[in-house]
Amino acid sequence: MALIEYLERDDWREALRRNFEGAIALLQTDRFGRCSSAVDDMKSWLALGGVSRVQLQLDRQMEGRRLAVERQREIRDFLEQLVLENQSPLLQLIDDGIIPWNQADFLVTMGISEAQFDAMWEHISASGNFFETWMLANGYSQDRINQIYQIIDRWLVKAGLNLDTHPEEPTWN
Repeated sequence: MALIEYLERDDWREALRRNFEGAIALLQTDRFGRCSSAVDDMKSWLALGGVSRVQLQLDRQMEGRRLAVERQREIRDFLEQLVLENQSPLLQLIDDGIIPWNQADFLVTMGISEAQFDAMWEHISASGNFFETWMLANGYSQDRINQIYQIIDRWLVKAGLNLDTHPEEPTWN
């Protein structure tokens, strides 16, 4: 059964959680392993374009099936919740290169709005460390922060950006 068919049922939350978390588990362990068509949809969307691809495909399918506007909103909200609940494995999949990096996915996964990110970037550009301060204030461990910095650094290198490093400042990444 396709994922959209599950989302038309009364128990759609359970189905969306099961398929989203099942796709993450397979991407972590056996990317090309056999699975249901609903998990396979989710797995391929994540691997092709991350969370933003999942959102796009769900939006297209919900419109195509003419799901009620309220149900569509509930599904989007629940997906956002699932992303935050599964933040650690999603970040690891981005770090491993299984889910492609893009700023929109990173922001959704981190639960940060674009405006918050822009404000953080301005502060960082002015030699501040607002991002790390915000992360620590929101309960992120230093290990998690370091992992996020590594993901960002790899993306910056891949994107062709080369920021000056400051070896005298150990928290500057």
